[in-house]
Amino acid sequence: MDEDDDPTIEISVEGNALSVGAAQSEILKIASARTPPVNSKLRTIPAELYAFIAENEKLRSHETQGLEMRIPQYHTWKTQAPPQTPEDFQPALDDFITLSGERLAVQALKAEIERYVEELKAQVAIEQFMVQRARHQFVVGRSGMKSEDFFRQTGCAIILPHDEDEDEITIIGPSDKIAAAKNIAIGQASSLQTGHADILKLSRSKESPDAQRAYAQNLTQYLRQRKAVEQLEADFKTRILTAGAAPWELVSREYANISDASSEMKLIINAHPPTRISQVPVDPFYHNYLKNDVNPKTKSEFGVHIVVPDDGEGHVILVFEGDDGQNPDYRVSRTKPDSEQMQAFKQGLQDAQKHILETLRSQAEISSTDVDVPFK
Repeated sequence: MDEDDDPTIEISVEGNALSVGAAQSEILKIASARTPPVNSKLRTIPAELYAFIAENEKLRSHETQGLEMRIPQYHTWKTQAPPQTPEDFQPALDDFITLSGERLAVQALKAEIERYVEELKAQVAIEQFMVQRARHQFVVGRSGMKSEDFFRQTGCAIILPHDEDEDEITIIGPSDKIAAAKNIAIGQASSLQTGHADILKLSRSKESPDAQRAYAQNLTQYLRQRKAVEQLEADFKTRILTAGAAPWELVSREYANISDASSEMKLIINAHPPTRISQVPVDPFYHNYLKNDVNPKTKSEFGVHIVVPDDGEGHVILVFEGDDGQNPDYRVSRTKPDSEQMQAFKQGLQDAQKHILETLRSQAEISSTDVDVPFK
């Protein structure tokens, strides 16, 4: 039962003070015994303060009294940026703290948490500073500290952005601890090595500059969609940032990891020359249809995988994978093709493109019209 939706009734007790007190105590005892456990969501608490509540021993001590307190981990924001000043704190939009247990105990703990949060707002300071996005995961994340360990070491909460285009990190905590916490975060981020890998240079393509850029962009999208970049990051403990045809940026704590990841990338690039990839103009209206309905057939009959661009551009990307591409655990090839294989790539891509265009021609023609809708 969710306390937020559970109605309550008021009971009036009349008599002298002693009798009223005894009656109230007895009523509450009976109600407590007969009332099922409740769940209560704390919808007024800023998510940036969750770490302080989670590490507060006094609040946590209630869990030994039959109460359960679920506090979501929060160190990355997606839709609601952290406040710039303590006066700007806003309640969490979702993923609330949940309390479970006997009604009166839940209500008492809820009130205690709300009082504590108001005290925190008056006590904490906020500092925001820029750290290159590629280095964020080495501060807190897969390759850095756990967010709870950062809090226990510094007494401050750290909030990172989810967006890859956002560099700003936020630290929230007592004013006398902010500077030290910031130094630890910057120290984590700065003890790194960086490198670059350029698809255009590694491929040594002799095509025109425009064709080379298109090839680099298409290969990057393919490797992203096929989770090959994620796999490289995991295998070599290296953060890899890709951006169109631009050189990839590699960041790691050890330069040896960057070197090994770059070597592996060269194998992948050499295994996917421009002859293994083609681009077919397709109205974006058909993108989902191609991805969900046509792709399985192009894989099984022609060994070709369809990549639908993330940006909704008017084309799809075809990559020859062969029979292995139907394997759910397929890992992109690392083997440089010979001339016979290159011919198979060419034929497979031509057949797949013909099949795709014929399939689309058999669909009803796309048309559009304007419809006037009355506004009320």
